[in-house]
Amino acid sequence: MSAAVALGLSIAGLVGAFGLGSALLPASLTGPGTPAELPAAAVAALVPGAGGGAPGHEAARSAGPSASPSPSVYASPARTATPRAQPSATPKPKPKTTKKTTAPAVGPGLPAQEAEVVRLVNVERGKAGCGAVRLDTKLRTAIRLHVQELGRHGDLYISHVSDDGRTFVDRAKAQGYADPGGENVARGQRDAADVMNSWMNSSGHRANILNCTFKAIGVGATKGVDGTIVWGQLFGRS
Repeated sequence: MSAAVALGLSIAGLVGAFGLGSALLPASLTGPGTPAELPAAAVAALVPGAGGGAPGHEAARSAGPSASPSPSVYASPARTATPRAQPSATPKPKPKTTKKTTAPAVGPGLPAQEAEVVRLVNVERGKAGCGAVRLDTKLRTAIRLHVQELGRHGDLYISHVSDDGRTFVDRAKAQGYADPGGENVARGQRDAADVMNSWMNSSGHRANILNCTFKAIGVGATKGVDGTIVWGQLFGRS
């Protein structure tokens, strides 16, 4: 007597792809920078509100082949077949699951966006090995007043100089903060993440954010007369 066993083998593959996008903000939307920024900083063109892109990827996976087929055991009439010992099944280790860290939800309103900018600044500073900056209410008042003034101008107007000629140093000291260190401004970005991407993609503004000597920050955000959001950061050394 004879017997035959047919086994089938199949392989399936799954491939993921990743996309990369990035964008930069033009100098007309962020200003030329302050004395604390790098003088030679230049920013490439960006459509207002587009922000910077973030790379992402999806890992490719593949399924391995099933076990190779083996012939069935046949015992001759003259001998007693000795059953082969079957190997014990070894349980496959469970794949490790990595918990995804998600950013906290940002509440409604521009004050919540201001707070998110502070959080994102400290995230970037942590990556660079700098200490976190604390929120200072005097710096916050100074930068809020400045972006409100900028917002009264239309056509994406942006400047580090007030209408009366004052600098960020003058505005900070007017609020009682004696040791201001630098200022970043921008206009046209839709939210905190968007404006932070723009600033981090500009060498001068990035230098302010990652200046390890800065200890305090104030953030301002307001909607201008043309409907765009005006953003500002004012850093302090104490």
